[in-house]
Amino acid sequence: MWVYLICLVFHILSAMIWVGGMIFYVIVVMPVIRNPSLKDQKLTLLQLTALQFRSISYILFFLLITSGFGMLFTKGYLLDGQLRLFFSSNIGYMFILKIGFFLILFLSSLYHDFVSGPKTFVYAERDTVQYERYRKRSGFFGRFNLLLSLGITIFGILVSRGISIF
Repeated sequence: MWVYLICLVFHILSAMIWVGGMIFYVIVVMPVIRNPSLKDQKLTLLQLTALQFRSISYILFFLLITSGFGMLFTKGYLLDGQLRLFFSSNIGYMFILKIGFFLILFLSSLYHDFVSGPKTFVYAERDTVQYERYRKRSGFFGRFNLLLSLGITIFGILVSRGISIF
């Protein structure tokens, strides 16, 4: 029982920090760096905050995965006899959908954090056409990741309450 509660607390706190951090980025950081008085520091501020959040994000991903499977294990869903029953139930389908979305989020985050984001900063001073291309792409993946994270959160709440869309 204690292991389950510890996993649950870590899972909820990790999700709160992840989703809350992305929302904070959108509603606080982005408007602040658009301030004309920060024109010269804009890219530096954006890059430093992105790198800081990136390092925290992958720790959160690890905590979300381990705490999520820890909860499943302590509830007995990952035992041989229960495994097939769980994954063939309506709640199991919701869990599979949630994990599928999480995998898409993880891959999208990897692309955003290690390809499109860094290329945006590389091209910022060299090539305005490429800069604009990667800036838009990074923005798209950032918004996509936020929406996907909100969807995962909703599925998590539904699954925890025993509600299925199937």
